[in-house]
Amino acid sequence: MKPMSQWLAMLGLLILTGPTVADEPVGPRAGKVYLTPGLAIYRAPTGDDLRGGPAIGLGYMVNSNLGLELLYSDVKVDRDGVVASRQDASGGKGRKAELFWANALYKIGGAGKFQPFALFGVGRTEIGGSNDTEVNVGAGVFTELNRRLSVRADVRAVHSTDEGGIEPFAFIGLTATLGRMAPPPSRYSGGDGGDGGADPGGGCPNAPPGVAVDADGCPLDEDSDGVPDYLDDCLGTIAGAAVDAKGCHFEDEEAVSAEVTIEFDFDSSQLRDSEYRDVRRIAEFMREHPEADAMIEGHTDSMGTDRYNQRLSQRRAQAVLDRLVDVEGIAASRITATGYGESQPIAGNDTEEGRQRNRRVIGKADGSRMVIRMK
Repeated sequence: MKPMSQWLAMLGLLILTGPTVADEPVGPRAGKVYLTPGLAIYRAPTGDDLRGGPAIGLGYMVNSNLGLELLYSDVKVDRDGVVASRQDASGGKGRKAELFWANALYKIGGAGKFQPFALFGVGRTEIGGSNDTEVNVGAGVFTELNRRLSVRADVRAVHSTDEGGIEPFAFIGLTATLGRMAPPPSRYSGGDGGDGGADPGGGCPNAPPGVAVDADGCPLDEDSDGVPDYLDDCLGTIAGAAVDAKGCHFEDEEAVSAEVTIEFDFDSSQLRDSEYRDVRRIAEFMREHPEADAMIEGHTDSMGTDRYNQRLSQRRAQAVLDRLVDVEGIAASRITATGYGESQPIAGNDTEEGRQRNRRVIGKADGSRMVIRMK
């Protein structure tokens, strides 16, 4: 059997020389997440027999050819000839194998309803408490059922860096492309009515030559923004967005703000532990909006002299500023702290409840964000 380095070299050559796929490939589509539940067949390192178990794959197609995916499988295996179902209390070596693999999948051409692909991946396999690092390489094929669903089958050679050797692995499952799918680019315009669309002449007889068209003979508009794909500089615009002549959405600036009220004990500028959460809310807003500045306003009740209360309110505002700077990491240059003494009560000072409401700091931060303009 070939060493693992030769398997990897052959896979690299296959990927570099393989033809690209057509505009409407079989299997998962470019830019889409796909899910593949199925059955895995595996022989563990030092095991005697092939064993089967459930498996599930989750992947994302980076482009029409390249996909990245994760695979999990749970297979009952035997090691050194001891089957999992025949374990005994003395520590038989039959075990459950849990496979956690990350793979790159590359489509290498295709015809009709069949799409071959190559695989390469690495991961960990846990067998009875021990972990093996494994490298796998292989090939498979998607067989189309419809544009969203395909049967997938692949076989791989698996090398354990801990145990050595090459072991077989096979997987068969049903692959489903998730999310909204564009109309199939099944025809191309020939211009002046020769667009290959519905007769007579198609719905758009003057479609430019060589442009992909739909079943009515009109240029494809994958994101349905009113700008055909061949003129669209911003494919994938969200549904309902207002766009310009190049298919790019408009953005508007929207004002946003955050405000919190932090209360203090009588004659104290010490932050309560229970108020840290509100200080953190202002900090999180300022991190999310780097252009935002904050105003910290300190206040007191009417107990004491005006001069004393002015100083106390300033200390309270400064305590919140210091927390934002020293603990939350916000730049001091973005914060202004001002004490207003007892001059701005929000409740009457003739009751304890009212005085408590007046012993406060108001933290305000104003910023902006860009939002997509909708039609």
